[in-house]
Amino acid sequence: MSDWMRDFESIFCRHFDTPDEFIIGIGYMVAGSSLANRVFMRSPDELTTNLYLLLCSPPGWYHKSSPLRAATRILRRILSPEEFIPSYASSEALGKIISDSVDGNGRGHGIIIYDEFRSFLAHIRKEYAANVGSLVVERFERGPDLQFVRKSRAKDDEPDGVIRDVIPGGYVLSFVASTTTPWLLESMKGSDITGGMLSRFLLIEAHEKTRSRALPIPVEEKFLGHLAERLQEVRKSYEGTEFQFSPTAASAFEMLYHDIEKTAMRHEYPEYPSLISRAPTYVKKMALINAALRGGRSEILEEDLEEPAGIVVESIRSCERVVDEFVSWEGTYSKSLFKAKRILASRRRIAKRDLLRMMHMRVRDLDEILESLSQQGLVLYEKEGRQEFILWRGV
Repeated sequence: MSDWMRDFESIFCRHFDTPDEFIIGIGYMVAGSSLANRVFMRSPDELTTNLYLLLCSPPGWYHKSSPLRAATRILRRILSPEEFIPSYASSEALGKIISDSVDGNGRGHGIIIYDEFRSFLAHIRKEYAANVGSLVVERFERGPDLQFVRKSRAKDDEPDGVIRDVIPGGYVLSFVASTTTPWLLESMKGSDITGGMLSRFLLIEAHEKTRSRALPIPVEEKFLGHLAERLQEVRKSYEGTEFQFSPTAASAFEMLYHDIEKTAMRHEYPEYPSLISRAPTYVKKMALINAALRGGRSEILEEDLEEPAGIVVESIRSCERVVDEFVSWEGTYSKSLFKAKRILASRRRIAKRDLLRMMHMRVRDLDEILESLSQQGLVLYEKEGRQEFILWRGV
């Protein structure tokens, strides 16, 4: 661990009851966002230090959002205002913001911060923000240019009535959010796994707080300023610097890669290998951060891999637990949906309270099933006094 990471962890652990795993992850996020597009490695394409971090835990008596906010205050001393991407922007607005922020070399960086990951998933499922999800998927690594289309104004004088904002391939995003395990399971869809969204996130999970803070003391600005100044000095020492693995680090990484590959293939869920497919990428990204923070030669050493390897292995275990719970929940939902359809088809018309009694489930879970059936045109609602009835329209 670099001196900067050690000091970041020490300061944040003194002020927050947040589990150590979360604080370390936030530290990597801060350093990685500061160094994004300043250092890179070819593996085989250009890989930078931007991270997609997801802090996940059961509801508990410790803080996730508070240290995130303190970390954001560090970044605001280092990054430009244009690098902070609005959380609820439309696709059109986002295309303009990003295209205006890239430098003359076609490179740029932005960071998206959410207190709650559920809010992000809800946002990108709205029609006006549909491309935002695609942007997050595409800008995890450098790649081909992207094009955002927005309506032109009268004074823009565009012949076809639209403006095309080009996001260069050198633009990358950082992303950080927190959530609770129940909210993640409730908000997540199978397409989030199969479509490559969640595979880009480093899932850091914690179940217990490391320390107790009845009256947490706010972090003094002088400490945050000191961390920012030191990180700024590191940042200034690089300008598109390429790093490479040392021979011993390359051998250690190759062994870890094969271990991760074996872990991916032994899970029964067919999409699980793709979910953790970027685990080796995160080892490389965080090792690159460690090497850059250490300074000196532009070489990634075996010691730079040690902590990232441990973090990623734990992340893989967390992904396995979350997927197992999701598959279990998804199976339960499917069975409940089938049971509801069978009851409704046999009764044709039934009071909602009677259906709830026969289903043996919570009201909100039944409402979700009925909403799905309503969207499919299979049921109608009918009021009779204070009582609500469900009418079956299916065959």
